[in-house]
Amino acid sequence: MALPFQMRDKRRRIIAVRAYADSDYPDLIEMYDSFEPKGLEAGLPPPDDVTRHKWIDQIVSSLFNVLAFHGGRVVGHAGLDISDLSGCPEYLVFMKQGFRNFGIGTRLSETMKEVAKGAGCKRIWLTVRTGNTCAIRVFKKVRFKFKGEISVEREMELILRKEMQ
Repeated sequence: MALPFQMRDKRRRIIAVRAYADSDYPDLIEMYDSFEPKGLEAGLPPPDDVTRHKWIDQIVSSLFNVLAFHGGRVVGHAGLDISDLSGCPEYLVFMKQGFRNFGIGTRLSETMKEVAKGAGCKRIWLTVRTGNTCAIRVFKKVRFKFKGEISVEREMELILRKEMQ
């Protein structure tokens, strides 16, 4: 999936997907400022405005980011640290309410899977709240698997290439 591209979600809305540009910063801030519920997934996005804006600053300065737009507004965001020298970066994805469960998060995750493969990553991983069954369903579609102990939050990983023995 080459960026940029357009897709139709399950409601037939046209969604534009492209790599983040510095000019998108105010729109990304607006998405997270209006995002609900805040702080539910590992404390993210942070509920406090100052902390949330610092978190966004860190994301846009250190991750490769992809945004989904509808009607000129950011409705989805995915990020991946493809500069991670260990070859196994952490993945994050957030969908704005009203745009969840319509196939957009799956396409963002598939896109980032291809980005990670292209960057030579061996695997990508994420942490998800056990009760977030919608997100878990998306991650399983993209072939993430649970790793480690069962807890309130679980780690999932996606193996992109097998280690050489």
